[in-house]
Amino acid sequence: MKSKKDKIIDAAVDLFAEKGFSNTSTAEIATLSGVAQGTLFYHFTQKEGILYEVLNQILQHTITGYKDICQHGKNGLECVEALLRSENLVVEQHSKKVTVLIRDMTDDVHQPGTKGFALIDSYLKYKIDLLSQFIRKGIADTSIRPVAVEETAWFLDAAFYGVMHIKLYKHLPTPPLDEHAIRFCIDGLRPNPNLT
Repeated sequence: MKSKKDKIIDAAVDLFAEKGFSNTSTAEIATLSGVAQGTLFYHFTQKEGILYEVLNQILQHTITGYKDICQHGKNGLECVEALLRSENLVVEQHSKKVTVLIRDMTDDVHQPGTKGFALIDSYLKYKIDLLSQFIRKGIADTSIRPVAVEETAWFLDAAFYGVMHIKLYKHLPTPPLDEHAIRFCIDGLRPNPNLT
C-alpha cells in the first residue's frame, strides 16, 4: 500500500502532466490523492516541494542504476555503454515524471542557490566523475581511443539529455533515437570508430 506522501506525488505528477505545474492547485492535488490539504502541506510546505521530491527520486533511481555498472570484469567501453543504457531505462520507467521535470522545473535547476540547482549540480558532478572514470579505464584497457576525458564525459551527458528531451517533450515525428544514440556514442569511442 502506498504512503500518503507517494499518493500525493503520484496525483501531482498526473495533474502536472495534464495541466502543467502552474495550472494545478494544491487543492486539486489533495483531492486526487485522497488526502486533506493539511496532509499535503505536512509533507510538502509548498507545491514546489513536490517537484523537488520528484527530482530527488529520479536522481536516486538513476544513481542506484549506476551502482553496479563496472562490476563483473567489464572494460571501460562496456561500462560507458552500461551507464547510458541504465539512464535510458530510468527515463523509460519514469517518463511522465521526467517529462514534468523537463517542462516545469527548467528555470529552477538553472538558478544557483536553488534546491533544484543544488540537486542537479551534485548529480552531474557524480555522473561526470563516473563517466570520466569509465573513459579513463577504457583508454587504459584500450577499449576506448585516446580522447579528452572530461570533455567527452560532458558531451555524452549533453547528447543523451538532448535525445531524452526530444523523445519526451518535443512530440516531434522522429524515429526512436535511443538505441541509435547509444550505438553512435559507443562506436565513436572505439579505437577504430566504425560509425554506421
